Amino acid sequence: MKTKFYGVSGLFLKFFIGLWITILLVAGFAWTLSADHQDAPQNYGSIERGHGVCRSIGVAQDIAHWGGSQALVSWLRDSASNTKPEVFVVDAAGREISGRKVPQMAMDELRTLDPRTFIRGTGGRHGRHGGGCGRVGVVVDEVEGFGSCVFFTVRTDLPPPRPGLKTLWRTPWWVWMMVLALITTLVAGGLAWSQARPVRRLHWAMQRAAEGDLDVRIAGELGSRRDEIGALARQFDTMAERITGLIGRQKRLFHDVSHELRSPLARISIAVALAQKNPQKAPELLERIDRDVQSLDALVDELLTYARLDDNAPMAFEVLDIVPLVEEVVDDANFEGQARGIHVQLDSPPEVAVNAHVDTLMRAIENLIRNAIRYSPDKSTIEVRIAPESERTRITVADHGPGMPPEEIERMFDPFVRGKNQATGNGFGLGLAIAKRAVERHGGTLSAANRPGGGLVMTIDLPPAQRPAAAREA
Repeated sequence: MKTKFYGVSGLFLKFFIGLWITILLVAGFAWTLSADHQDAPQNYGSIERGHGVCRSIGVAQDIAHWGGSQALVSWLRDSASNTKPEVFVVDAAGREISGRKVPQMAMDELRTLDPRTFIRGTGGRHGRHGGGCGRVGVVVDEVEGFGSCVFFTVRTDLPPPRPGLKTLWRTPWWVWMMVLALITTLVAGGLAWSQARPVRRLHWAMQRAAEGDLDVRIAGELGSRRDEIGALARQFDTMAERITGLIGRQKRLFHDVSHELRSPLARISIAVALAQKNPQKAPELLERIDRDVQSLDALVDELLTYARLDDNAPMAFEVLDIVPLVEEVVDDANFEGQARGIHVQLDSPPEVAVNAHVDTLMRAIENLIRNAIRYSPDKSTIEVRIAPESERTRITVADHGPGMPPEEIERMFDPFVRGKNQATGNGFGLGLAIAKRAVERHGGTLSAANRPGGGLVMTIDLPPAQRPAAAREA
């Protein structure tokens, strides 16, 4: 049996995509955290302190002293020059001299500081050389036209704005960890649930089947899935149906066998009782017993043949020319049918190669020809034809008998099934069942159809001349 692969809809791909999405989300959030927290100042909106503050304030003082207040205002408004940190200059009235809005946090902090701690100086000397500037972060200096002003810096720069993430950079890291854990749990949980639920359903169905309930079916619930689980559900239903059919056929076979055995055994028992009561009739009764014993022996032989054709029984196949073998069967059939004037005619090319287990295939063809002889009228012809084709080899056996009612054709290959039409000779109804099973073991099919002019046509279709699957598995 060949394994079927389920391309883009397979179970593996579902897990792969789910994990890929999870990793992508985690990586995206990690990147966002890294970019935002590295680029964003930790003290955003408050007064900046440190050695870099002294340089920025010193530059502003130098511009004020050497360029005047207008140059200072222009520089303060220039966002390209006045940045990281941004310098603010506030006059005695609390107004920023360039008209910009001072962050409220910085203004509140400025009001809480003790003015006596502010660094005082001119010409930018403290911006470049005063160590206290970096510690306090506030310098008081004179600005032309504004009087005594307070110089301080604030980190107002933010990372490039991202929709929905403008304020998320201030979120603590542990919150991010919880968000990532939640997202991963939801994705993994969804995957686990979507796959575990049908698996549990399969487990339930298999457990029911193991307990003997073979009527359970799950393809209607899971068979629409286009992945391995859906295929497994459909295969489970197929398996359950096949096992149910096998058990049903086995029960019918046991019933039919017991019925076939009961009649000759009953006759033997009666004959023995009569022989005991009337010894003078013992020779006649012994002949009847012998006929019944032979009948039982023939029945057992056919049952063994039918059992040997089980799907799991090993069989040796070989490529051979089937024409001389069929000719031998036809010669035997002509010898058997000459008493009733029945002639079996073979139409075939000189040579036809097929894969065959000789005994079983010849037994199948012989059973079909014998069945045709049994149902054919006297002085009639039976046509046997072998026709090799590109995709198959077809063997047909056509008679001129009464044919079969259409409703019986489907069941005529079941064991112990006899047609309503009376046939000459005796039989157990196993011949066609053996033929059908033998043909199926060759990877072929056996069918029947009524002829338009009367009679029945049996058709065997065999695969091309290569080693069949049944032989390879054996």
